[in-house]
Amino acid sequence: MCLCTPFGADTVYRYGDWTLGVVSGSDDYAFSIRSYDGDDAVVTVPDDYGGYPIITIEAYAFATNMNVQQVILNDQIVSIGTGAFSQCENLNRIDIPDTVTRIGDDAFQGCDQVVIYASSDSYAIAYAEDHGINYVCTDAETYILGDADGNGTIEVIDVTVIQRFLAGIPVADPDIVERNGDVDGDGLNITDATFIQRYLASMETPYEIGETMTINN
Repeated sequence: MCLCTPFGADTVYRYGDWTLGVVSGSDDYAFSIRSYDGDDAVVTVPDDYGGYPIITIEAYAFATNMNVQQVILNDQIVSIGTGAFSQCENLNRIDIPDTVTRIGDDAFQGCDQVVIYASSDSYAIAYAEDHGINYVCTDAETYILGDADGNGTIEVIDVTVIQRFLAGIPVADPDIVERNGDVDGDGLNITDATFIQRYLASMETPYEIGETMTINN
């Protein structure tokens, strides 16, 4: 539907370091990102131009930009075009909102370091899995391996909590004890308590005690 607006469909617009095009939105006109000419390392795609939303990253909009390291898309973006970030060798993070429902072929071709940050049930994570791209689920649950009481640090009390749990003595949150305290991955047992004691004594262990673990929901 053509509405009376001050914008022309075939006209490009400059907005700082951005070149914008006009696209049709559901009820009105909206804008697309045609190119980014800046040299910032961290780039946030603007929400709107003149009160009209920016909803699309066009094909090759960021292609070959060697300065950009992180891109944060606004939560109105619905699509990312073919090759949009191709050959960007320094892009290591892109934050993609749930509103994105299409990502074109080879959008991240040559971006060997890129990690997609998005919610676990989003189109972006499905795209990452299908295309072998590293990703982080922003709604994932994290915990510290060995932190049996879940207070954020590893202390002697963690060993005590495991011992109490194994002895059938009630603990505050048994699910946390079983998950966080199982440092060797074969179910919570007294060996886990021993490894945590070794960690606290600055002795080497074969497990990542003290490291942050991620559970993608």
